[in-house]
Amino acid sequence: MQIAEQIIEWSKEVLEPEVFVVEIEHKNAGGKLIVLLDSDGPLTIEQCRKFGKFLSLKLDEVDFGLIPYTLEVSSPGVDRPLILPRQYQKHIGRELKIVLKEKSELVGRLVSVEELGITLQLKDKKKAYNLAEPTVKNIGFGEIESAVVQVSFN
Repeated sequence: MQIAEQIIEWSKEVLEPEVFVVEIEHKNAGGKLIVLLDSDGPLTIEQCRKFGKFLSLKLDEVDFGLIPYTLEVSSPGVDRPLILPRQYQKHIGRELKIVLKEKSELVGRLVSVEELGITLQLKDKKKAYNLAEPTVKNIGFGEIESAVVQVSFN
C-alpha cells in the first residue's frame, strides 16, 4: 500500500466524519510530507494538530523512510483549488473562478451543488450579479480543470 493510501485509511480511525483528507504531497527532495485536511464546516487548528500528532506516531510505527522528513498537516488555504466534490458545498453563495478542461474560464457565484456537478450564476463584466435575468450554467465535475474560491473583502 502506498503511503498516501495508508494515510487516508489512518485518517478514518481518528478524524471526525466531517473532516477529510484532500491531498497528500510527498516531496522526497526536501524531505517533506504535506497532508491537507478540509471539513464540511470550519476546520480548526486543533483538528489539524490532533491528526498531525496521530499521524506522526503511525509513521514512526511503520518506519516511514530512512531519510528524515518534516510532517505538515494543515488546511488547503484560500489560494488552493477545490479538489473534491465534497469541498464545494460549504462555498455555496461564494464566488468561484473556474477553468474548464476545454481551457475556457468562468467566474460566478456558486448557486448549488449536486451529485454530478455544480450550478454557477455567471458574473457579468459590467453589471456583476445585478442582471434582471441572471445567466446560470450547470457544470459537471468532470468538466472542471480547477476551481478556486475568490476572496472577497465586502
